[in-house]
Amino acid sequence: MKAFVVNPILGKEFISRMRSWKSPLVVSLYLGVLGLICLGYYWMNEKQMYYSGFTPDIGPQIYVILTVFQLMLVSFVTPALTAGVINGERERQTLDLLLCTRLSAASIVLNKLLASISYILLLILASLPVFSLVYFFGGVLLREIAWVFLIYLVTAVTFGAIGIFCSTIFRRTQVSMVVSYIIVFFFLAGTLALAAFLGTVNMGNSSQPTVPWIAYMNPLVALFSIFPSYGMHFSISNFIQRISYGMGGGGIAQSIPTEALAPWQYNFILDGSLAVILLLITIILLDPVGRFARFRRKSK
Repeated sequence: MKAFVVNPILGKEFISRMRSWKSPLVVSLYLGVLGLICLGYYWMNEKQMYYSGFTPDIGPQIYVILTVFQLMLVSFVTPALTAGVINGERERQTLDLLLCTRLSAASIVLNKLLASISYILLLILASLPVFSLVYFFGGVLLREIAWVFLIYLVTAVTFGAIGIFCSTIFRRTQVSMVVSYIIVFFFLAGTLALAAFLGTVNMGNSSQPTVPWIAYMNPLVALFSIFPSYGMHFSISNFIQRISYGMGGGGIAQSIPTEALAPWQYNFILDGSLAVILLLITIILLDPVGRFARFRRKSK
């Protein structure tokens, strides 16, 4: 276990990434965007609060906006950190040297992923002071913020696995980056559109609407299932919650049965399974000298 944690790849990634001037710049821009979003929404509601007084909904509304925008930032930053980790080594002509070491393919892939996810965790933890503004207005529990950060972590691992998989499949970094972003965009928008279409078809064929399983792969569905009563002032919230809990009339027509799992739990199961499968395929594809051949020999 110690040899896995204190890994040369992990140490090299940490040192090279944090010594660069890009790391503090990215953290500063990341926090600046979140701060401007929070300040802008408060400024838009300032006159309304001046004339009608303080409304207790302002805290939950800022909370919803911050969580959604941070999920978007995490979703689009993660492929940028992972989609070039393998073919970047290949372009620098250092991949063969790396594969000739005593490190296994699993150690290379997992430590590359861990180094990228660690940087995402740094961004998420650095955003805690911005989220503390929500407590100034009240209306949000601490455990709800913890659940949201857990969704961020699962989303980062899933999209990170997609990025590393594309980095192994494609030889050029630009190609793997574009494909990774296309897949991420499908997870964020394509699954909603497809789930809405399938939900509409199911409404015509069944008296009891069911939720398409592909909707649970969307991190936005998992996110809005945690605070179903907070974001009702936003049209996107109504749309996502209708998909999360079954398409129907004019709103949330039918809740998920008590014995079923919550949407965020389905999301963890589906996205976690996808991440494990992609990482296993990546490890097998990266294996340079047939270290998995013994399994094939034993099966004969």
